[in-house]
Amino acid sequence: MNFYKTRHWEKKRSIILRRDKYECRECRRYGKTTVASMVHHIYPREDYPELSLISQNLLSLCNTCHQKMHARTSHELTDKGLEWTKRIGPPTSLLP
Repeated sequence: MNFYKTRHWEKKRSIILRRDKYECRECRRYGKTTVASMVHHIYPREDYPELSLISQNLLSLCNTCHQKMHARTSHELTDKGLEWTKRIGPPTSLLP
């Protein structure tokens, strides 16, 4: 089953968008207000499935900023995406 179609993900996505007031957190860093439509895994779900539903690993982004976080073909994090991993710390610090 596709993770992004599960009830758990849909509920968590809604919680994160509300937490961030439906605003892109990357745009907000630069004083812009942009509607967020995506919830991004800071540490990629493919590499860290145990962090898939951890709130600290998720942030609301607009589509433009989400495209800048990782390469769409390889899913590798870009420099912009790696900045967020440094901001939140190592993945082990996010586990309960």
